Amino acid sequence: MLIRAARKEDGTAIWAILEPVIHSGETYALDSDMSERDALAYWLGPEKETFVAEEEGAIVGTYYMRPNQHGGGRHVCNVAT
Repeated sequence: MLIRAARKEDGTAIWAILEPVIHSGETYALDSDMSERDALAYWLGPEKETFVAEEEGAIVGTYYMRPNQHGGGRHVCNVAT
């Protein structure tokens, strides 16, 4: 398995993973009717470092890291998988 930084061209594969999770409304505090465009803008936002997991050339997972807060707490991160 290869873990690498997400690229813009990974959007379709990332959406295939995120769509059922977001639309179920059970995991993330996001609008369960969120569009692909809005979801990818959120997941790949500039304040995050987003990664994908590849297995045999297929993207099978994704996660991002971002600072938990600014200032003195910026060394603590949140990770969403």
